[in-house]
Amino acid sequence: MSSFAWLLLLVFLLTVLGSAALLLVTVKYYWGERGTPPAKGEQRRVQKDMELRLRAKQIEHAAQNPVKPRRPGFFDNRKT
Repeated sequence: MSSFAWLLLLVFLLTVLGSAALLLVTVKYYWGERGTPPAKGEQRRVQKDMELRLRAKQIEHAAQNPVKPRRPGFFDNRKT
């Protein structure tokens, strides 16, 4: 085979390999680990509502338990 034919074969194989990798990543990203498509309609609304409730709990917990700042001295590592 001539080197031009080898070059065409190599380009073809790399194209097929790249397309297969892209297809695999796309399918894995779209359907996720469990093999189900993303939620639609009512499921998405329920999921968003649950996430908002959890976020409200996080905000409430953060307001009740503020972060204690460190002392301004560099070597003094105790909290105030």
